[in-house]
Amino acid sequence: MIRLSEAKSRRLSSLIWRERLRRFLPIVLAALTLAGIFTAVLLNQARRADRTVDVKVRNATVVHVKQIVVASRAAILTVHLDGDRDVDAFSTVQPVPPIGAHVEVNEARHASGRLTYDITRLTE
Repeated sequence: MIRLSEAKSRRLSSLIWRERLRRFLPIVLAALTLAGIFTAVLLNQARRADRTVDVKVRNATVVHVKQIVVASRAAILTVHLDGDRDVDAFSTVQPVPPIGAHVEVNEARHASGRLTYDITRLTE
């Protein structure tokens, strides 16, 4: 076993830490750069999102089943809003409400002025 003097021991320790930094610093910098890019992309998407500014609960009647997506257990239905007009509404209510069923619909107004409709439950 070799005994090192205090100065040589410190020098050796310093060389070992420099070698570790030289090896791992690029990996850490690459990971931080990727995290920064990912954060920037998410912030850009969040800034451009069409936020919901108001939600009204409305009653409606199912008029037509337009599309059933079996994989996601969802459906797009045409509903007649009480005393108003026919609109397409998204439903995840199971089972899919049949034609003539009375449902409760959330009418969401977005910042852009767009309206979306989601069926929340069956009412009888």
